[in-house]
Amino acid sequence: MTDLPAWRRARCQRLWEEQHGNCFFCGRPMPEPMTQRVRHRKRACAATIEHVVPRSAGGAADWSNEVAACHACNAAKADQPPTEEQKQKLALLKAFPLV
Repeated sequence: MTDLPAWRRARCQRLWEEQHGNCFFCGRPMPEPMTQRVRHRKRACAATIEHVVPRSAGGAADWSNEVAACHACNAAKADQPPTEEQKQKLALLKAFPLV
């Protein structure tokens, strides 16, 4: 699968919209991914795609396992397994997707 930057940015945008612009982990507002400049994507508040169940632990690389997280939370979580609370929050979020 080709992972083009524009495609990833649009994917992150969709996740961001699904979460109303807030980080999945800390709940803080994040700038809209489609409006972020390349040089701003490493800022702590920048929206990133995070796999709740890490891919290294067998997590899927698809919408059902992906959330938008600020760069700081994404880096802090790294490859840690999700907590029960995070699993429940993910299940609830994905049960009612945006149309």
